[in-house]
Amino acid sequence: MVSRPGNGKDAASEPRRSSDAAGVQPVRVLLFDLDAALAQQMKESIGGRSDVQIVEQVAGPSELAAAVERPPPDVVFANLDAAPGETLNVVAGLAKQHPAMRFFAVSARNDAELIVKAMRSGFSDVIRLPDERDRVGEVIDSVRQRPPEAEGGGKLIAVIGSAGGVGCTTLAVNLAVELARKCGRDVALVDLDFQFGHVATMLDLDIQHSVADLCGESKTLDHRVIQKAVQRHKSGVHVLPRPREFEEAGGLTAEDCGRLLEIMQEMYPYVLVDGPGRFDETGRSILDVADWTLLVVQPLVTSARNARRMLQALQRYDFDPARIEVICNRVGGGLTHLNPEQLEKSLGHKILINIPDDWMSVSSAINLGEPLATSTPKSKVRAAVEELADAIMGGVEASREAQGSTGLIGRLLGRGKG
Repeated sequence: MVSRPGNGKDAASEPRRSSDAAGVQPVRVLLFDLDAALAQQMKESIGGRSDVQIVEQVAGPSELAAAVERPPPDVVFANLDAAPGETLNVVAGLAKQHPAMRFFAVSARNDAELIVKAMRSGFSDVIRLPDERDRVGEVIDSVRQRPPEAEGGGKLIAVIGSAGGVGCTTLAVNLAVELARKCGRDVALVDLDFQFGHVATMLDLDIQHSVADLCGESKTLDHRVIQKAVQRHKSGVHVLPRPREFEEAGGLTAEDCGRLLEIMQEMYPYVLVDGPGRFDETGRSILDVADWTLLVVQPLVTSARNARRMLQALQRYDFDPARIEVICNRVGGGLTHLNPEQLEKSLGHKILINIPDDWMSVSSAINLGEPLATSTPKSKVRAAVEELADAIMGGVEASREAQGSTGLIGRLLGRGKG
């Protein structure tokens, strides 16, 4: 049964159950500043789930700051209607102190500006009650998704493009943000475009230490050194940017990053690399060790031809095609010349995700130096990236199989390195 505070017993004083009857650790939920009506809706949404424990219901920033320490909940649902400014400020601080904790705002309003402010302050999302009551259960289910405990550490994901400007960096940045949000842990993002990379720019980070500072230092490289070098974004993404100056990139190869990436996989559940930009021997060295390679194409003849050449070249090098997934970007926009079906036929390879064309949302995010999750959280592009993150984490495997999938998700999940 769900522990329900408010019956004369302080929920925080109750002993924490180690697991429910099925041996599953219950998700600990804390309710902040919810009035009686909202609190009742939340409890009704959770229902009689035995895998959920409402540990406490508090009001006031000081009470919340204390409650998240004894011991910390997995999820905090906070009322955004009563005192939005105060709530945003306190959550912004707590989200930085507790990056693994998930904060969700609850509101009866549909205020786009307030939603954006909430996302920028550290909330994972805003749930409108009572209209989106079903999403409460979805949020709790998402907390149960944990990064894969694969032998040898986290998963390495390479994002490469069939040409410059197809959207690799935009995808890599936003995918990293969504994976961090969904798994509740920090995720690493390494910029392997040594000369012109702009991962740091897209997250509005000044380059302090770069990948050039760490590559080639295998004798002294360890977890502590990497922790000091990475730049932390409030989304939970830890970034290693490109070198600061062109001269630092000279002679630096993707192969030099091998030991660095190996150690980072021990530290993070997911390590994403933007690039390598060159499809040569050193570039392929990264693809050889990547668990998945996401090949980004646009529905243009030139992009399709380059992608086909790359797939054919990888086959000649005995690269396992099951470890490549094609992502089609800017589908349905003015630049479309091929539809996804034509593109699949041309490539001889299935497309995993079609990302719609929404240049206004994407360009706005780039110019603001913010991920889509904060700049335009309701955009269709962000929804497609969320779908890709779910696929990687395994959250949509069952639904894809139910829709008669030809095995795309099955190929993506749980694969070896071939």
